[in-house]
Amino acid sequence: MGDLLFIRRVLSFATQSLDKPEADVRQAMAEQEDTAIWGIWHGLFGLAANQLMVMTTHSKPVDRWQEPAGCQAASQQLLRPTVRPQSAMPLYRPGIYVFRDFWLPTRAIDEAVELSSAAWKTFEGADSFSAQPMGLFAPADPAPEDQESVLSLLTWYPDFASWETSREPDPAARQRFLARRNLTRTTSAIATRLRLPT
Repeated sequence: MGDLLFIRRVLSFATQSLDKPEADVRQAMAEQEDTAIWGIWHGLFGLAANQLMVMTTHSKPVDRWQEPAGCQAASQQLLRPTVRPQSAMPLYRPGIYVFRDFWLPTRAIDEAVELSSAAWKTFEGADSFSAQPMGLFAPADPAPEDQESVLSLLTWYPDFASWETSREPDPAARQRFLARRNLTRTTSAIATRLRLPT
């Protein structure tokens, strides 16, 4: 991925009718250099009904995007991809996308990434469910080694049935996921649906 960076924003709007706000965001992003939309999602749980999650790709650590009228950034994170994604190709597959953040010591990030990558080798090939980790991101500017940082995972599922079944992965994946859990202080998850351009 070279020097490619991602910005993840939660955007809040004055309305729960998100079609027009989404169109405004896409237009605002299109007008910016060095900015491409990786994905836009609305919440199923964990995200307010008047919010969108937006991820964009960049070659520089900042963008010049200006919020459209009626839009406010509730949060913003500058992220670097680790083992995934391996390209900046926008996401396109319909389904459930779960954002999961892991709070862990900065010094444990590399180990958590290795455990995740190793677990996926069997997790993705399961017979009882479908799942695909789409991205695993570290902060572009992590906290010092003895402090805490957030590792961010995005996983695709075709539906909630697959998500629920995936809570019981094969023994090899489970062992690595438990080891990753032991590195973390806590996690949080947001379930979303990808909004495709019309």
